Amino acid sequence: MHNSSDLIIRPTHPDDAQAFYKIITHPSVARTLLQLPSIELVETEQFLQKPIPGLHRLVAEKNGYVLGVAGLSIPQNPRRVHSGDLDIIVHPDHWGTGIGTALMTAILDLADNWFNLLRVELEVLANNPTAKHLYEKLVFELEGTKQMAVFGDGRWADAHFMARLNSG
Repeated sequence: MHNSSDLIIRPTHPDDAQAFYKIITHPSVARTLLQLPSIELVETEQFLQKPIPGLHRLVAEKNGYVLGVAGLSIPQNPRRVHSGDLDIIVHPDHWGTGIGTALMTAILDLADNWFNLLRVELEVLANNPTAKHLYEKLVFELEGTKQMAVFGDGRWADAHFMARLNSG
């Protein structure tokens, strides 16, 4: 477990692109994402530099290294502003070390205490039990499964829809 004094959770900076790119193109991470592992660095740089309405990103940094990124996207549709879509990635070298929990706790604090979101939802591939366990630990519940939802790494994967409701 990482000592919280060593770990910094902060908003993303444009100069995080290189670290973000290394994480998302890592083979163990790429197979859990809904994008191709052939993404180019310039796309990552543009993604971090372009402001996206309703998107709030945090990184976990330790000793100057970005170890993970979490994003909370709040839809701009007035009928959906009570909810947010959550994404998180952590470098595989730091899986099981508390980085994911720290990022999730910080992003859920934004959802609950700053945006007053009633619902936070996410999609996780069924072949990613580590992520599913993290979400369940933080009170996300399985709402449904989309069978054969994604093809990648030479195989089909189901996708689970999970959500956490904040009733108060």
